[in-house]
Amino acid sequence: MTSETKKYRDLTLSFLALTSIFGLLLSLLFAVYPPILEDDWAFRGLAAGSAFCAVCILGVFAALFPGSCSKMPSFEKNSGGEESHSSVHEKTSEAHHPLCDNYSTHVLHVGGRKICATCTGLSVGAFGVVVGAIMYFTGGFRVGVPHVLALIGGLAVVAGLLQSAMPKSCNGYARFFFSVIFVVGCFLMFTGLDAAAKSITIDLFFVALCVLLIMTKIAFSKRDHSEICSQCSRESCRPDRE
Repeated sequence: MTSETKKYRDLTLSFLALTSIFGLLLSLLFAVYPPILEDDWAFRGLAAGSAFCAVCILGVFAALFPGSCSKMPSFEKNSGGEESHSSVHEKTSEAHHPLCDNYSTHVLHVGGRKICATCTGLSVGAFGVVVGAIMYFTGGFRVGVPHVLALIGGLAVVAGLLQSAMPKSCNGYARFFFSVIFVVGCFLMFTGLDAAAKSITIDLFFVALCVLLIMTKIAFSKRDHSEICSQCSRESCRPDRE
């Protein structure tokens, strides 16, 4: 990876991380001091819940078909006819991770198969929160004080992002666990905000923030993958070597 590409990657990560933190702090502020907005209409809950569930379902779809995740743009830029490390790896990948020992902490072994720990955690968490959202918006299920739920959810989301920012300290099961609580944290914040503000504007704001949070988590993961590939000593992983 060139210094220019690394600088671009770091700037992108910094922007996503800072914007995510700002959005989370603003959401907590809305939960503690709900703004007075005249948009609590009859089908507000159905519209907000549908938008949130749509984001979760898209996440589940991406996790069930991980090949789509691996096709996301990389931080690395190709020059001439050379292939990036990630494109070489994709030729021999499993669970959309390279068949390389350096990625052993990124996968789980289930029934003789390798599955992506992070994608599986996001998928399991998303499936659970879709059920929770249906119970919340159609069954009147309520638990806890709104701003307390939002605070707990915010801490869970931050924990999920911190794991992505410091991935070398985690194994596959830790990645799975933090991915689950990341999604659950988003749900707790969403329900806390909805109960406190009762505003479709605030609800949709947080749904958009969830998309940004997922992008931030993926960006940290792509950064980790890029660094692993750039430091790999295997000849087959280093197309720049003759």
